[in-house]
Amino acid sequence: MATILIIDDNPTNRDTYDDILTSDGHSCLTASSGEEGLAKLTAAIVDVVLCDLKLPNLDGLGTMELAHEKHPGLPWVLITGHGNEETAVSAIKQGAFNYLTKPVDLSRLRATLESATRLASTTRENQALRKELGFDEALDRIIGTSAAIKNVKAMIRQVASADTTVLIEGESGTGKELIADAVHALSKRSSLPYIKINTAAIPHDLIESELFGHEKGSFTGAIQQKKGKFEACDNGSLFLDEIGEMPLDAQVKLLRVLQDGRFHRVGGTQELNTDVRLICATNRNLKEEVLENNFRMDLYYRLNVITIRVPPLRERREDIPVLTTFFIDRFNNKHGGNKTASDELLQVVRRQDWHGNVRELENTLEKCYILSLGSVIGAEHITSDNWEAPTSPTAVPSAHPQVPQASPASQDPATNSLNDIQTLIGLPLDEVERRHILATLDHCNGNKSKAARLLQIGLKTLYRKLEKYGTDAG
Repeated sequence: MATILIIDDNPTNRDTYDDILTSDGHSCLTASSGEEGLAKLTAAIVDVVLCDLKLPNLDGLGTMELAHEKHPGLPWVLITGHGNEETAVSAIKQGAFNYLTKPVDLSRLRATLESATRLASTTRENQALRKELGFDEALDRIIGTSAAIKNVKAMIRQVASADTTVLIEGESGTGKELIADAVHALSKRSSLPYIKINTAAIPHDLIESELFGHEKGSFTGAIQQKKGKFEACDNGSLFLDEIGEMPLDAQVKLLRVLQDGRFHRVGGTQELNTDVRLICATNRNLKEEVLENNFRMDLYYRLNVITIRVPPLRERREDIPVLTTFFIDRFNNKHGGNKTASDELLQVVRRQDWHGNVRELENTLEKCYILSLGSVIGAEHITSDNWEAPTSPTAVPSAHPQVPQASPASQDPATNSLNDIQTLIGLPLDEVERRHILATLDHCNGNKSKAARLLQIGLKTLYRKLEKYGTDAG
């Protein structure tokens, strides 16, 4: 028998479907809104969803679309009022398994759900077989044939079943979330809840409530009790992206959960237990953050049990043409076209450094796709604000930014450089760093993005250092 989620804002309908399906031996969960239904999908394993098309706020189609992002193979049976069959047929084109019209015929309801249940069972069996044969959809989404990517995939397979904390390091846009998805998908918890949080996107004063929940009245605006992600994700996996952005006070509570699996809701006195596998990602150098007192050393060692480093594109250039072809195929499906990449385009994209990595490559290729009038996409639309593709096919850019050149005003660059160094002797290291940063900014005419690349630090790190030295970071 199956576990069926019933989403309907009419309590009479919910109770009726629940009674009928329970008497048939199914296990039922109910929700009165799309938002509640999505929460139930996060917290439980569901085989089929029975959902009314007309719901308050988030309708049935919107709910299904959001659910398919995390549960793409889950069958949805939609219920529509009489005369809305055209909408229901459109819903099937968007991924619904089937639809029923009101008043619902019970024999058709049972037959439809039985077919949907068989489909769900077959899908699970196919997924299990793919894993047994060494294939997995989550790994297939990590595009590349380079030795670097093969090493990453091998590392994922090795650590996924270990059920320990994983730290994923890499520059922005390298695909750290895909790595986290694959770790969960290949783990023993793959059928259990999997929740993702971008730590940097949550205000610092709300991060504890988001992770650990809160009690009613614990702070202004806490009008009811709320479960946190650790509670909702019990027995599953929790992905914390941009972990380096987490404030220090929240790091203390996170450390305790990792140590003994216990926590309190904000404003609460009851101690709660949780069993969650933590997967974290960062584009920062956490060792550096520890030295700068921005990250707790004890938490760093707790997180750094298994580390997976995702290489930037400039370290795996052979994957760039493969990714280019992949993205253009995706754009063809998205825009209904039939375009291909020119040899010139493949050569140019391979020579680019792609400081924004896969994300920048994808966005640039989509621009080229849209602006190209013919069926073959050229390279004429590839431009960058702060760097250009090399004109010589043999000139592969260095992985390291170029050192700023001496000022044209210097009559004797060697003597001038020696004098500059001598003026720094005896100064505190912070002052040397401050002067170097300001000189680099001046060289870049105030362009902080370019300065950060020349200094080989992240833009956020540059802003933080400018603030530390009392320099306007605006």
